[in-house]
Amino acid sequence: MNFDSFSHGQVKSKIWLCENLERLLPDNAKVLILGSWVNVLGFMMLTRRPNGYNYVKGVDKDEGAVDIANKLCSYWYIEGTERTVLDDANTTDSRGFDAVINCSSEHMKDTTWFDNIPDGTLVCIQSSNITDTTEPWFVVNPSPTIDSFKEKYPLRDIKFCDTLPIRYGDWGYDRYMIIGIK
Repeated sequence: MNFDSFSHGQVKSKIWLCENLERLLPDNAKVLILGSWVNVLGFMMLTRRPNGYNYVKGVDKDEGAVDIANKLCSYWYIEGTERTVLDDANTTDSRGFDAVINCSSEHMKDTTWFDNIPDGTLVCIQSSNITDTTEPWFVVNPSPTIDSFKEKYPLRDIKFCDTLPIRYGDWGYDRYMIIGIK
């Protein structure tokens, strides 16, 4: 198993997401996580609010990641409140969800996944100012500034928009997050 999904920056940005998204979600929310990887976010959301969700669905195109996600979240999988599936975020049906989350937007070649989300849906998107296309970053859809990020994903009612500095001595990056109604 690749433990990068549990790295400092990954976990810090997901805690930040939970702290800011939870207050905007209805009780018994149905949530779709696109590009969920091993679905650490789904695990964190369901652990933080064990009775707060009707259903959390993760979507990833990596079969190995989906297998790990369903093991990591096996409690909720058995309870029927979580499932991670092998699918393409660009063609996933996002109708019927209270919120759609994408923490992997910089790894998706374009905005097709966003364009397919129905108007009126609560959307939470993260990216960063990293533009490196090589390992381990593999950024294919960079947003060098928070303004370029906001322009790429237009929301009609922004509930939250901010930058989270991730620092390691003299090196670091900025994580962006926008939450709002499409």
